[in-house]
Amino acid sequence: MAVPFRTVVVLTFVLMLRTTCYAAVVNPVTHVNIINYLRLGVDLTVHCKSKDDDLGVHVIPPDGSWEFQFRPNFWNSTQYFCKFDWNGGSYWFDIYIQLRDKPYCVKNCDWLIIPNGACRKVEGVPHAVDKCYPWNP
Repeated sequence: MAVPFRTVVVLTFVLMLRTTCYAAVVNPVTHVNIINYLRLGVDLTVHCKSKDDDLGVHVIPPDGSWEFQFRPNFWNSTQYFCKFDWNGGSYWFDIYIQLRDKPYCVKNCDWLIIPNGACRKVEGVPHAVDKCYPWNP
């Protein structure tokens, strides 16, 4: 028995819609907030990218911040990396790795940038740091 083409198209559409809705519920929009916590009185130049998006260059003043947002993908493979420049030095850090950060950054992922690396803040707890990471090699 042959299945009509129209039925196949409708079923495909329904399955795609269901998957998209599921992904939107499972992976809400995540906000990454980068805070210049160098304590050196200098601007922090930041350039963040993923494999699909280039977020451009941004200058963050001392104690200032810059934020971007995205929806993590269904496959838990979303990753953003950033280059940080100040005082003539350049440093790289993976600012968001879905498998590493999703358990700690449900909606907001705040990072304090310090001279030795990046420290992830505890969501919803002012001035509490979860973990600090060194710069990428």
